[in-house]
Amino acid sequence: MAEFNESALKAHLKTKEYKNAYLFIGKDAYLKNYYVNLIKSRLVDPAFEDFNLHIYDDNNVQLDDALKDAQIFPMMSEYSVIILKDYPITRSQKDLALLLEYLEDVNEAAVFIMVYDSVELNEKTSTFKKLTAAFDKAGAVVRLDKRSLNDMVKMIEKGARSRGSSISYDTARYMIEICGDDMQILVNELDKLSAYAKGGEITKAVVDEMAVKSLQARAFDINKALLSGRLEKALEIVNTLFEMQEEPVSMVSAISSQFVDLYRVKCAKTAGLNFSEVGKDFDYKRREFVLSNASAECARFKESQLRQAIDICLDTDYKLKSSSADGRMLIEELLIKLLVILRGGGNA
Repeated sequence: MAEFNESALKAHLKTKEYKNAYLFIGKDAYLKNYYVNLIKSRLVDPAFEDFNLHIYDDNNVQLDDALKDAQIFPMMSEYSVIILKDYPITRSQKDLALLLEYLEDVNEAAVFIMVYDSVELNEKTSTFKKLTAAFDKAGAVVRLDKRSLNDMVKMIEKGARSRGSSISYDTARYMIEICGDDMQILVNELDKLSAYAKGGEITKAVVDEMAVKSLQARAFDINKALLSGRLEKALEIVNTLFEMQEEPVSMVSAISSQFVDLYRVKCAKTAGLNFSEVGKDFDYKRREFVLSNASAECARFKESQLRQAIDICLDTDYKLKSSSADGRMLIEELLIKLLVILRGGGNA
């Protein structure tokens, strides 16, 4: 089976020779939404949208209804477009059989699109294999995973120019560090930052002042405060996260991931390896800067300290999930214990 990645999909769409069936899978929700909407906008005249565009994104939708629309010929257009989002195809063998039957003999005047976003398909199942094989034969399977860090930086640079502002490569990369690698969030933040810059340059100072930090970035700030002995600052950031209604379990996960990064880089250095080797072994694609930061910090700590820090985080995670204890209290206790460990106090 030959899947389309983003480059292959772009080349395909340039030909304007559309397939009659597309299955969109992969980890990047923004890209899937973008290209599905691109196909829709190219094929459906807004004047005849009521007749030629059928979107199903309701949990109670029946596959029969979508397939019936796929059999109807378009009005005043070459194609009708049917978009079926997150359909639980695994719940019924009857549904799967109906879909496979349609894909065996697609309506050549219809473009039938299935896209999986909030529902993740298990790629090891026979259902997934049958589904992808059928779409591959009838049209195309499109896998859209997250872009590389370099590609995301270029997207931000280009996006800033299209909005009448500018941003340097380093600042665009810094923006990803601060806001995270979710492309929809980055686009939203870029809209805001460009409007604030009023045709000028988006600087790091502008990003710091206006951009909403991701949970990972705030967790980095928490750990940075702890590493420098500033418990009050760490608690202040935690308080902000609670005001933002972040889940305590998510906070602990983000905090512990920072120590996992430090520990991995520390172990790599002890083994005589460069921190970049960690990126290859543990998939830090688009997050290489995390390892660079960890490389600068890990020399200050022993492996035993970092192991203890991870163990304390795991213990807090277990308590949050298995007891009715107050989440804020557990996280405040966690920060105090981490500070003791990082100061060289041993088991906290």
